[in-house]
Amino acid sequence: MKFGLFTVFDNYANELPRTPGQFLEQVLEQTVLGEQYGYDAVWYAEHHFHQYGILTSPHMLMTAAAGITKRIRLGVSVVVLPFHDPVRVAEDYALVDYLSGGRLNMGLGSGYLPHEFGGFKIDPAIKPFLFNEKFDILKRLWSGERFTYKGEYHEYGEISLDVLPVQKQVPTWVAALRPQGVEYVAKMGEPIMGVAYVNSNSVAELKSIIDHYDKSSLAAGFDPAMLEKPIALHVHVAETTQEAVQNAYEPLNRYLRTRLYGKGAVYEDLAAREQLIVGSPADCIAEIKKYQDAGVNHLMCLMNFGGMEHEKVKSSIKLFAEEVMPAFRDQ
Repeated sequence: MKFGLFTVFDNYANELPRTPGQFLEQVLEQTVLGEQYGYDAVWYAEHHFHQYGILTSPHMLMTAAAGITKRIRLGVSVVVLPFHDPVRVAEDYALVDYLSGGRLNMGLGSGYLPHEFGGFKIDPAIKPFLFNEKFDILKRLWSGERFTYKGEYHEYGEISLDVLPVQKQVPTWVAALRPQGVEYVAKMGEPIMGVAYVNSNSVAELKSIIDHYDKSSLAAGFDPAMLEKPIALHVHVAETTQEAVQNAYEPLNRYLRTRLYGKGAVYEDLAAREQLIVGSPADCIAEIKKYQDAGVNHLMCLMNFGGMEHEKVKSSIKLFAEEVMPAFRDQ
């Protein structure tokens, strides 16, 4: 089991005194702490036009993180491909890989928020076709190929990259946690990633989706056992169950109240569905084992949510690494 720190960058300017700049600095500090305590990766989300997520250009913050870390992998979760010129995506993230010494983790998605498609004036009905074409261009550029391209949505004269990724094969994931989506991604030979509570209502349901992905991968000639499956869950650990719940309760409800999907859910709903990793170290170990049994082998720990105080996030990062991660590292 691998462990990462995942930040959505949800900010609450009308509710909390934290400025966007302070928030970004806190996340960089948490990134350094994640490296110090042995986390495998950090993951930064891309969003636009709403407090839902204020990081519009993850590659910029990942470049800053590359300069203050040495080992931890730097992930984007995800680049929303339909919103971007694929050549610029290839250029920008190749540079992240170069500046980080080959530590880029590349998450890709087709987008799901109506206000973002409206802001970019893109018809969401064509997003899968845009994604496929842009992904094809990205992969060809990263291969070092020089080529011309004429597709339904893009046309380029001869193009190639001067700065290529350091990694021969950049680890790439596609966001998908619905049965039809995971089957399509499996046929592409790509690993899946996602947020557990968005597309499933229980550990058992998530397991059925992962099992479907594994079966589809094998049928397409790929070995799913060789692939990381990063899945995000809200995580907060404290010395006691009571303290952890007390710390997480209000921030999680703020997070859920301001989400642009899954509205109406509250803390108790996610707890009843076993879609929270909140509690003492022993509580967290027991819950993570359920997800490990379901096929999750990379837990993206969403610890910075709902405007939780920076010191409480840092305390959770430290205690989780010291008391929870060893139970899985020893395996």
